[in-house]
Order: sequence, then structure tokens, then C-alpha cells
Amino acid sequence: MKSKVFLLVLMCLFSGMIYAQDGGQRGQRLSVEERVKAQTDRMKKDFELTDVQYDSVKKINLKYAKKADEARKNNRENTEQNREIFRKNQEEQSKELKAILTETQYKKYEEQLKARRERGGNRGQGPRN
Repeated sequence: MKSKVFLLVLMCLFSGMIYAQDGGQRGQRLSVEERVKAQTDRMKKDFELTDVQYDSVKKINLKYAKKADEARKNNRENTEQNREIFRKNQEEQSKELKAILTETQYKKYEEQLKARRERGGNRGQGPRN
């Protein structure tokens, strides 16, 4: 009887480990194209983009995502230089998006950027007492 319980517990442990390893898809990095599609899909929902706007925004997002990915690969050591490249790309991307989005949509976009910057500015600082 004890050996049966032991085997049952052992099987549960192994099945749990196998299940956890099977979820490897979640741990893999998405490709640039997959990230851009997800980003643009969120933008379509958040800003109520038309189909024409969606296609244009997706092209712009892809252009700057590729630039950011390239900078990340080429400058792994120099985070300050990367930060400057990302900032410049963000400014250029915003200018291009402003030409496509309506005034209301662009205002929402700027609000989201501001909120993201505020959240990002607190990274790594931990709780404040």
C-alpha cells in the first residue's frame, strides 16, 4: 500500500515537471513581427484605428521595432547609448504616427506614452520607505 502511494506521489511530481516544461512557448521571446502585431492590435483597440490606419501604424511600428532590435543586438554593453537611440526612435515614431492618427487618437497615444515613461522611471528602485 505504501509503495502504491509513493508511486502515485512520484507520478504527480513528474507530471507536474513535464507540464511546467511543456509551457516553454511562454518563455520564448516573440519575433519582432509578432511583437509588432500584438502592439498594433492593442493600438487598434485602444485608439479605435480604421483598417487603413492599422496598416500604416503597423508599418511604422515594424520599422522602429527593427531599429530597436538592431540597436539592442549591436550595443549590448552600452545601455546609455541604447537609451539615446531608443529615445530618438520614439520621437521619430511619434512624429510619423501623428500624421496618421486623428487629434483625439494622438492625444490618447501621448497619454499612454507618458504613463509608460512614469512606470518605467521607477524600475529597479524597489519599494520606498
